[in-house]
Amino acid sequence: MTMPRDYQALILIGIPGSGKSTQGRILAALPGIFYWEAGEVMRAIDAHSAIGQLIRQHSAQGELIPDELAVSLCLDDLTARVKAGEYRPATDLLVLDGIPRTVKQAILLDEQIEAIQVLHLVCDDVERVVQRILQRATQQGRADDADERVLRHRLDVYQRFTTGVLDYYPPARIAPIDALRSPAEVFDDILHLVIPILNRPQAVPEDDR
Repeated sequence: MTMPRDYQALILIGIPGSGKSTQGRILAALPGIFYWEAGEVMRAIDAHSAIGQLIRQHSAQGELIPDELAVSLCLDDLTARVKAGEYRPATDLLVLDGIPRTVKQAILLDEQIEAIQVLHLVCDDVERVVQRILQRATQQGRADDADERVLRHRLDVYQRFTTGVLDYYPPARIAPIDALRSPAEVFDDILHLVIPILNRPQAVPEDDR
């Protein structure tokens, strides 16, 4: 018998520059959505700590951090958000951005997080995406995106590791979305998928009974 997991989540997957963060932040404005972005959490970790140094060492080279560390940081942060009252798993739909990035991460997360829908932001024009990221780096002062060599390596890492995540989940849970259109058009597609999920009956949290 499958045991119930702690969280239910909608997962955003796409190559760097596909617009995951843009769409995630728009979704975060909707009632009943809790948006969790791996990059934001990683960047908030003290750069002088052992974990912070390890994260920055990997990101500076365009590499992924170890799977166990990525999942541990995610679950620990979610636990802290629940305790702080920022995230209520019984009523909020969790939206994950930036994790899982490997099949092993997906397997580890699956022990506590049920992926009820995977939104695959599809970008077939890699060169267009590269230019989009370089422009973002200039506008937002993102040093981690400014080195084109590292950026192209990150895209290669995505192809080698993260595309396999799409094979891990059942095809029926994966929704491909053309991410090279305007953000409004992409969000319109996402909204049509998210609304039925938000409208599903939710469990009543014990505090509200």
